[in-house]
Amino acid sequence: MSTRPTGTILDDDRLLELRETHETAASRLAVEVTPVAEYMGASSGDHIDWDVDQHEDQPMLVFSGIEDAATADAPYPRQLREEGGEIVAPVPDPLVRAEPPAGLGIALEVYDAGRPLLFDAITSGETIGLIPIRFDDGEAYRAEPLPDVGDDSDPVAEEVIEHEGRGDPTPRPETMDAPIDPDVLEAVLNERDADESDVIGILEAVERYDLVGTGDHVAGVPPLSADSRAVCLLPEAVWTDRIGPELEAEGVDVAADALAIARETHERQARALIDAAETTEYEGLEEEYALVVTNAQDTTEWDVAEPGMNR
Repeated sequence: MSTRPTGTILDDDRLLELRETHETAASRLAVEVTPVAEYMGASSGDHIDWDVDQHEDQPMLVFSGIEDAATADAPYPRQLREEGGEIVAPVPDPLVRAEPPAGLGIALEVYDAGRPLLFDAITSGETIGLIPIRFDDGEAYRAEPLPDVGDDSDPVAEEVIEHEGRGDPTPRPETMDAPIDPDVLEAVLNERDADESDVIGILEAVERYDLVGTGDHVAGVPPLSADSRAVCLLPEAVWTDRIGPELEAEGVDVAADALAIARETHERQARALIDAAETTEYEGLEEEYALVVTNAQDTTEWDVAEPGMNR
């Protein structure tokens, strides 16, 4: 299928819901495809085959009708079904679980059907593409895997399940995708008045868009490598002069107070890592530079630049 398929099927105000299904053990979730089935001239019982393609920067589920005899050779054959008066297309579990771009990156164990993922539908020839757009509560879909789910004794997994069970989409420190310890963020948030989700959104976006790296480090000592993370020392005004504008350019909502708290969180995390390393190499530098933590494995080949050499 083309990476830029054309031929929108749906009305502008209609999206397709990813719902639970109990009709097949091979798929926990299914997409409501009634208008697509009408477009295809398909009905309940017809066979389809699934795959994943890409539309711009998003993973796109794709399916097409196949003959009954072809199901034995199809990678992910399923049958359209009628459930609750709608035609649904069961989605193979591996394509739901797989990390983008190979799948949607959704942990089935914590998926909340009360705030379903919604898709737009487009066509290229006889193949239908389903592009994830947003959740039903308005939260945009991001092409990132959701947090892994642990066993019954995993307190983080239990919190995720309880959190999703309440239908509350607000991100949590325990599940954020950023190089910050949850207790560090919670300590800062307890002292400052700001929207938790705004702060977490900024922390995740800094990492997701790779806005800070070891190449930005400008101090005369190497970055600190600790606990699979790196502490970088950047120009003091980097958060307001560069990081904030770059986040806004990526479409991230950046409130001044949330940005300030994100900076404070990075600085507190950095100091914790420096203290744990029991090094005096960075004494006196905390006030001169902005401390930013990023994911990293090794600092042995990093270049240390003079101020003004990087962005």
